[in-house]
This record gives sequence, C-alpha cells and structure tokens, in this order.
Amino acid sequence: MSQATPGDDVPVYPKDLVALFVVSLFFGLLIAAWLRPIEASAEFVFSVSSGAVLLMFFLFVPVMGIRLFFEDWKDDENED
Repeated sequence: MSQATPGDDVPVYPKDLVALFVVSLFFGLLIAAWLRPIEASAEFVFSVSSGAVLLMFFLFVPVMGIRLFFEDWKDDENED
C-alpha cells in the first residue's frame, strides 16, 4: 500500500459544495416527504434538514470522486 504524497490532495471547489448542497437538500426533501406528511411544521423542517445533513455526510466522497472522474476524462480528451 502506498503512502499519499502532498501532491495527492484533492482540492474542494465551491461548485462541488454547491452541487453537494443542492443534491442533499433535494433528496432530503424527498426523504422527509416519504416519512412525514408534507405540511408547514417544525417537524417537517427538522426532517428535511436531518435528511440533508445525513446525505451531505455520505455523499461528499462520491461527489468529489465524480468530479475527479470528469477532470481526468477532460484531461484524456485534451491529450488526444
């Protein structure tokens, strides 16, 4: 197993965080709508925010992986 070098760090761009926030909020809303009746209440807002935070936690690495995949794909196209 190789050790990571300082150049292997993955930078986090604001567009990554915006994409993560939008996806997490949308699917957090879907999770809350699935679990509770949709109504203007504190419980529903709490369910949406809980679902969004849970998704942000679990989706951070996949979102970064997708971005790295697209960056490598663009680099490979530019080399050809």
